[in-house]
Amino acid sequence: MDIADFKEFSQKCSEELPNEIGKILQNAKREKSCSIGFITTDDFYGFYLSWDYNTDIEEYYDWENGANPDFLYQPLVDTVDACKEIDFCSPSDEKWNFAETLLSVLEKNIKEIPDEIFKKNGFKREDVLFFATMGDGDYIEEMIETSVKMFNAKETLEAYGLTQ
Repeated sequence: MDIADFKEFSQKCSEELPNEIGKILQNAKREKSCSIGFITTDDFYGFYLSWDYNTDIEEYYDWENGANPDFLYQPLVDTVDACKEIDFCSPSDEKWNFAETLLSVLEKNIKEIPDEIFKKNGFKREDVLFFATMGDGDYIEEMIETSVKMFNAKETLEAYGLTQ
């Protein structure tokens, strides 16, 4: 999968993600930590954001905080729809390659969030754990394991007990 196929999605994330993360952290000001998950469907039809103020991301499906920003939906749906050669309803090397490329786009955009977004809300970047996964489907665990390593610094992984 070519990262250029995600150009529109990446551009929208670059423009909108810092503001969306800022809103989440604004509401978390009194907390010591914040976990933020990008949750997609089995066929990658968009993301919603989910977050909680604990360090247990394995229970993300029970979190009560969520948002469905448009920039995480339509540009990703357009990317999926343009991939006629991939069967998104079944596990395959091509589908996993799509997932890995998508995670690399998210990684880039997460790492580009200005430090000021974290600081003005009383956080250091290392206090916030980012991850991505499917709400259900083929690659739930694989996406969590891959994304936490891609998206976060060693200090964050240690603070959340995710080092091996």
